[in-house]
Amino acid sequence: MAQTVRVRLVDDLDGGEAHETVTFSFEGKPREIELSHENAVKFRRFMQPYMDASRPARADNIAAKGAPAAPAKSAPVPQTLTQAQQREEAASIREWCEKHHLPVNKLGRIPTNTRRAWEQHTQRNDRSLLDALLEKAGVDTNMPPAITNKVVSIDQSKHTVEAQLERRARAVGKLSPPQEKLLREACEGDSTRTPEDAAERSSYKALVRRGFMDEESEDTFQVTDVGRTWVRLHQTALSA
Repeated sequence: MAQTVRVRLVDDLDGGEAHETVTFSFEGKPREIELSHENAVKFRRFMQPYMDASRPARADNIAAKGAPAAPAKSAPVPQTLTQAQQREEAASIREWCEKHHLPVNKLGRIPTNTRRAWEQHTQRNDRSLLDALLEKAGVDTNMPPAITNKVVSIDQSKHTVEAQLERRARAVGKLSPPQEKLLREACEGDSTRTPEDAAERSSYKALVRRGFMDEESEDTFQVTDVGRTWVRLHQTALSA
C-alpha cells in the first residue's frame, strides 16, 4: 500500500505551522529561522528601516566580526621526520637496496633516485625505476632478491655475481682501522669471530650493518662474501 508522508514545519517563534525558512546575519553570525507567513511579514517589516539605512558591509569588517570566510587554498605541508625517523627510514632503504642488489652508499645521503625507486616499489609495487637503476649499474634485473648477506656463487653467472660483489664492496669506501683489522683477521682465519670486549662487539656490529659480516649469535660473527671481496680489493692498503 502506498503511503504519503507530509513534513510539517513548526514556527520557531510561536510554535504554530511554519511556511518558510528565513535566513539573515547579525553581528557576523549567519542565522536561519522557520516562520509562518504572518511572522515572516512582521520580521521583514521590522527589519526594513534598518536595511534602508544600512550599507553593504566591507569584507574586512565581516572577517573582524568572525563571519566564516572561504578557506584559502594552500600547498600541502610536507611531513617532517625526526632524526630518529630519518635514520630508521635510511636503514630501511639500504636494506631494501641490499635485498634487490642495488648499489648504495652505506653512509651519508641516499641518492634521490634511489629513494624514489624505494617509494615506488614499496608503496605502489612499481619497480620500473628500480629496474632502470639496476640496468644503469650493470646489475642483472632477473636476479632474485637476496635472502641474506651471503651470496651463493652460480657457475653460469659467476662473472655477474663477482661483479655485483665488487660493486657492493666498493660502495662502502673506507672502514675505520679497528674494523679493517677485525675484518682482515676474520678473512685470514676460519671466517668466524667472537668479540673479546664491548669495543670489538661494536665494530663487528658495524661490519654487519655494512654487509661485511653476519651476526650468527650475540657473540658469533661470520664474514660474508662481500666482506671477503672488500678485503681482496683493499689488500694492498691493508698490508701497508
